[in-house]
Amino acid sequence: MSVLAWDIGTSGVKAVIADRDGRVVASARRSYGLTTSDGGRVEQDLGEIEAACVAATLELLASAGAAARDIEGIGLTAQMFDLAPVNAAGNQTLPMISWLDQRAVGEADALGAAMDRAAQAAAFGSVLTAKDVVPKMLWLRDRQPAAWGATRWLLDCKEAIVLRLTGRAVIDPAGAMAFRLLDPATGRWSEGACARIGIPIDRLPDVAPATAIAGGLLPAPAARLGLPAGIPVVVGTGDVPASQLGAGATDPGDAHVSLGTAVYFGITTDRPVVDPAGQLGVIGHADPALWILWLEVATGGGALSWLLRLLGDGSHPGAAALAAVDSDVAACADEMDGLLFAPWLSGERVPVFDDRIRGAFVGLGLRHGRAHLLRALMEGVAYQMRWALEYGARYGVPIGTIRGVGGGFIGTSWTQIIADVLGRPIASIERPQDGAAVGAAACALVGIGAQPDLRFVRERVRVKRTYEPDPARWAGYDAGYARFQRLYEALAPLSAPPALAARATGSPNHLAVAPA
Repeated sequence: MSVLAWDIGTSGVKAVIADRDGRVVASARRSYGLTTSDGGRVEQDLGEIEAACVAATLELLASAGAAARDIEGIGLTAQMFDLAPVNAAGNQTLPMISWLDQRAVGEADALGAAMDRAAQAAAFGSVLTAKDVVPKMLWLRDRQPAAWGATRWLLDCKEAIVLRLTGRAVIDPAGAMAFRLLDPATGRWSEGACARIGIPIDRLPDVAPATAIAGGLLPAPAARLGLPAGIPVVVGTGDVPASQLGAGATDPGDAHVSLGTAVYFGITTDRPVVDPAGQLGVIGHADPALWILWLEVATGGGALSWLLRLLGDGSHPGAAALAAVDSDVAACADEMDGLLFAPWLSGERVPVFDDRIRGAFVGLGLRHGRAHLLRALMEGVAYQMRWALEYGARYGVPIGTIRGVGGGFIGTSWTQIIADVLGRPIASIERPQDGAAVGAAACALVGIGAQPDLRFVRERVRVKRTYEPDPARWAGYDAGYARFQRLYEALAPLSAPPALAARATGSPNHLAVAPA
């Protein structure tokens, strides 16, 4: 007996079968794309995502030789901070607005003009940028009235798929906290926050634990998946808490870092710690008694994919190409001549919270080639990670061993660079690319009663290799980090002039915000 779990990422879905102990016994993957257009728009089609989930599942069941009748439950995790507006049947009224999307810069600016950072932190628990859900909701309401009128539910990616599977609109507390409209004291949507910005609270989904049963698999999706109708589908949790689980970070102080399209640290806490700078609030853990200090770097693996594509390797380089990258990057470690990369290809979150900042290579010389550009990119992302982690350290939360998950940790060079720049060991778990899927499976296993609670994952996770920082490189990277931080001051005045941003977003001249 086993569970089926989906990890629905930005570039594709991974379907896994996990046994009752949470071990992945088989997996399959299907890719899908992003649609980009002017004005910072980045969209995805829910139908394409669901079709990929179906295709990966059918392949998995066929190749693993698993009997459909042996699947006892279904768990999901997915990318977070998207906005999926759907009608009552779960059909999109507009394509899903990706977490990478920046069309709502104008709405974020208007919100910032109406509410300073302290007021936003008090109302929403965090300073909001265009990548957050609230500005996207405001854009939908004010810029697309027809779609707004047809929209029954304002959901994130996972919730939209759960609705299609079960007919129920439901979100876990961690996902709801990421909307920045949840009252953490009550575990319900904040009527005050919703009323203040004019978001109808009845368009938001029910809130239920990640391990709760959302409903039984409906006949139509069951037929597409080749599974019996009625299989329990759990509420699940987003990719941040799922990766936290999959890394075994279930105790206060446990930390993980995920190197996917974005890079983020998750640090488990036993209380909702407060940002001394009053800018960033915590989000929920899959365990309702815990929280996660979430520190995101907006572009990580996505930056590497972008550069490899430009260099002719395609969007999805094979194992041989990635191995060559690993070797080339290691070989040019002492030939960089001060080359720096600012990884702000889609704005940046922690610690600058700047939608308009853009990236750059700085210090290019005639001797620099392909390998130098790749290494500079990896080092630039690592510098930004150090900046984010130092910001998180100011909360006063002890940070223990950092466990690495995500596809970026398959190679060794980038992981070693990160350890060297941070000055901290990075423990890469076995099958790091399965971390989020393991978290999704864990929620399903607890939901169907196969495991007593989510802490069982900690005992299952094994560290494959620990990357120790190289003391010989610390001084050089420390100096490089100081130069890197100065890049922001230099580039910020040159990035995305206000006139360009106004043309791109149709920036509103006002935003109705009710007084506190």
